[in-house]
Parts: sequence; structure tokens; C-alpha cells
Amino acid sequence: MTEPLMSDAELVRRLGAHPDLRSRMESLLLAVEDETGELQTADAAEMRVIEVIRRTGHDALQAWAKHQVEKTSQKSKQTAGVWREGKKNSAGTPPLATSALTNPNTVTAPKESVRLRKAPKSATAAAHARYSA
Repeated sequence: MTEPLMSDAELVRRLGAHPDLRSRMESLLLAVEDETGELQTADAAEMRVIEVIRRTGHDALQAWAKHQVEKTSQKSKQTAGVWREGKKNSAGTPPLATSALTNPNTVTAPKESVRLRKAPKSATAAAHARYSA
């Protein structure tokens, strides 16, 4: 058998930082020890262990992702010139017709080409308009 990578105290401390993983490890140990006696066959034990391992993997990946986000956030806070606030408009988004008319820096087209369209009526509203007229 191989030597443990960390001491028992270190393992318990690290599992304490990840309560979901700790819970999964407890579930795995309970399945192995089967104190309740509900796992009578190897198939039942296998299904339980597979279920616990899948959930453990899911929880481990979520914990990893959360750690990566925190690590990246810390790096970006330390980097000069990085702004977290605000939303930048993409270069491909055209200005709205109303903002083009009010913005003095925008070149406007002749009045005929800057028409604002009415929102289309729903089929029900159109039918009511036809029969009520």
C-alpha cells in the first residue's frame, strides 16, 4: 500500500473546506461498511458506489471551478488596468434610430430613410381590427 500524501489532520482540514466532498466521502464509507445491512448483493453495493462516485465527481468539478474563478478574480484584481465594471458595446451593434437622431456626432441620413416602424400586431389583434371596422 502507498504512503498517504497528507496527514490525517491535513486531510480533515481540507475536507472541512469542502463540505459537499466531505459528505460524499462519508456516503462512500457508509456504503463500504454497510452498517445498515441494506446492501445484500454485490450488484446493490456496486450501484451505490457508482452513484456516490458520480456525485463526488460532480461536486469535485464544481469545487474546482469555484476555486478557478476565485483564483482568476484575485489575479485580475492584482493586474493594473483591468476594469470589472460596466459593459462594453460590441463594435458590430448599430446605434438605435432614435439615438442617431439625437447624437450630434452621428451622421444622419435623409428623413425619409429614418423611419421608425410600428410593432406588428398579433394575429388576434389584427382579426379584431378587421371585424370591428
